[in-house]
Amino acid sequence: MATIGFDTRAATYEEQALVQRSAADALFDLLSIQPHEDVLDLGCGPGHLTASIADRTAGRVLGLDASPGMIAQAGQKYGQRPNLRFAVADATRFQVDQPFDAIFCNSAFQWLSEPCRALACCLAALKPGGRLAVQAPAGTNWCPNFLAVLEKVRDHPDTRDIFKTFQNPWLFLSTPGEYVELGQQAGFEILYCRFRPEANPYTPEQAYRIFQSGAENGFLNQAYYPVELTSRYVETFRRLVREAFAEQAGAAGLVELKFSRIFLLAGKEGS
Repeated sequence: MATIGFDTRAATYEEQALVQRSAADALFDLLSIQPHEDVLDLGCGPGHLTASIADRTAGRVLGLDASPGMIAQAGQKYGQRPNLRFAVADATRFQVDQPFDAIFCNSAFQWLSEPCRALACCLAALKPGGRLAVQAPAGTNWCPNFLAVLEKVRDHPDTRDIFKTFQNPWLFLSTPGEYVELGQQAGFEILYCRFRPEANPYTPEQAYRIFQSGAENGFLNQAYYPVELTSRYVETFRRLVREAFAEQAGAAGLVELKFSRIFLLAGKEGS
């Protein structure tokens, strides 16, 4: 069975990442990139938001991602721009040659297995007075639609035995205060930190594609299971997800897809 993860999703991610893109608009407002600032995009994926950052500033723009497939896609599509470059890097171990005014981190923080190390790298990568803006799903009920979908997977006889071995890779802290504490422990001054609810209507097929763009890279990734994922498991899992979204559709045939998101703005000393 082919490996499922962000490397294999690179060519289709930009098209499928509907909710990540809408959340990014609010993160851009929070970060307020200035015309000559140097900006690092941490967890840049295939580079479409990094390119948008480069539209907002004449400064240096660097996109980092742990997925070689995502970086290859980003470089192919956007790498010719003079103020923009991309590199493969682990968010918990990266270093930069020259510090940045701002770090943009959209829909990536939840994937960090060592958030304290990642925040330490971010602090070191910022100029004095620099700032970090983070958006990510958060809270115990981070997406009630997805959690309801998983109930079908958990209960189905063809998926329940393998699914019960799933090892959750995500960081979903319960309260804004926990994110504040995490940032402060890393040495940041927290300038803003709030959970924001989001609800938007999508067709069941759009909801399925949104699930594929992010959550499926965990739930169907062999790295997070101690047992082998079979083709039957993957096929049944996907069928159950599609069925669940169809069941969630209202009278207009649309699913109200809900998320709880953390928006955090942190400053390095001197901001």
